[in-house]
Amino acid sequence: MESLWFEDEETIRARISVCRRAGGMSVAEVEAALAEAEGYAAEAEAEVRQPSPGRPWFAPDPEVEAAGCAARVSEWRRVLTLTRTAGRDTYQLAQDEVGSRCAADHETWRQGVITRAQQDEQRRRDAVHELDIDLRLDATTGQRVRGLCARYGVTPEQFLAQLAGRAVVTGDGTVAVEPFTPS
Repeated sequence: MESLWFEDEETIRARISVCRRAGGMSVAEVEAALAEAEGYAAEAEAEVRQPSPGRPWFAPDPEVEAAGCAARVSEWRRVLTLTRTAGRDTYQLAQDEVGSRCAADHETWRQGVITRAQQDEQRRRDAVHELDIDLRLDATTGQRVRGLCARYGVTPEQFLAQLAGRAVVTGDGTVAVEPFTPS
């Protein structure tokens, strides 16, 4: 039993690819594309019924391929019917409510993927400048740091970050920190 999600996904892919390809095609060109798609669908269906011997391991799954071909045939038929019933000479995506909505949804999804990838890349670039440290202090120093943090209401991480941010190297190579109040 095939899942509805799989069928919907194939239909969406077919709709996007067919609508993009069909833009500006005449009725005769759409008919030719439909005939070509039907030929591919017949070949894919035959491959499912009787797989060819010596099929490479990396070749697509015949059932998935057949489902995709069937979805494209259905979409070419829908485009042809729409173009004929509207009495137009050519198919225009802008005049196809279903196709244009699907294309717009796909473009929105695609832009979201691009935006998330750009944000991830920016986070990776920013992370290059971050320092993540696991610091172990002796008991006396640890108690002193915890006491200072409790007194000023900051976490040990915040306190040590502020301390490091104020550290300077003096002319003789020593490290110094001017007095400050943690915040």
